[in-house]
Amino acid sequence: MHTLRPVSLALFFALAAGLPAAEPTPLPIPPKVDHAQWETFLRYAEGYIPAVKFAIDEPKPSFTPGFFDVTVHLSSGDSKVDRHYYVSADGRSIVPGTLWNLNNGPFAETLSRLPKEGYSFGPPDAPVTLVVFSDFQCPYCSQLAKTIRDELPKKYPDKVRVVFEDFPLSNIHPWARAAAESGRCIAAQKPAAFWAFHDWIFEHQKDVTASNLREKTLDLAKQQSLDTAKVAACLDTHAAAAEIDKSIEVGRLLQIQQTPTFYVNGRSETGALPWDRLSNLIDFELNRPKEFATSRTDEKCCEVSIPKVGGK
Repeated sequence: MHTLRPVSLALFFALAAGLPAAEPTPLPIPPKVDHAQWETFLRYAEGYIPAVKFAIDEPKPSFTPGFFDVTVHLSSGDSKVDRHYYVSADGRSIVPGTLWNLNNGPFAETLSRLPKEGYSFGPPDAPVTLVVFSDFQCPYCSQLAKTIRDELPKKYPDKVRVVFEDFPLSNIHPWARAAAESGRCIAAQKPAAFWAFHDWIFEHQKDVTASNLREKTLDLAKQQSLDTAKVAACLDTHAAAAEIDKSIEVGRLLQIQQTPTFYVNGRSETGALPWDRLSNLIDFELNRPKEFATSRTDEKCCEVSIPKVGGK
């Protein structure tokens, strides 16, 4: 029996007209990466101590022609961090950090990695999207959350959408991951209740402990008229664990090391940014100038660090 193979319309009309079919554009061939050489080079160049473990991915196409993206996974004890490097097509030149392409804009690659969905408030078609990676036990996350929730809806009711992502730093915050699960278990029944949990836990952060979190979560679920038995089952079976792992993995691909880290239309910022500075950033994005200046803050508290020579 003969079978017919699908033929593209472009190829069909080319053949019908007696024209030669266009050759498909070949995919770029990634360079060979000598993992041992890369580890030796990066360990010395970045100053990582011998205890740091390396796992190096194979090169993948990047947004910039002629360069490939290589992700290096670093770990030391419970601390894990991903680093992105760009390697030239011949495999001989390495660019650390960010590689900008004038044709794509400075944040195109970051935007491609940021989640499009999640627990959010604000219009879906807002001209500015703010994606926050946060930790419910982080005090600076609490400060930023209050600023965003209190101030942003008043000044930008229809201009900004906020998306929340979990990034619990379990190695320094013992109940942060359990709190992330609590938020998702509550939201599983009533998505709007996520923000009630978000606001409550940040406001009462100092009163929460690893031993009383479950009880307080169920009390809040009752206040929100939820089925507490279902919330309890969700907590006990860690039903939300995979979602949190996915959020953490996205954060690592974005090379997040501290909380809060947030993105204003792809522009990365860290720490509890004061409202006047955050508002200036949003206004900047709303006006969309051709120049791309960046404002940053050194105010932070919660960071995952990979040990280097000299203790940096």
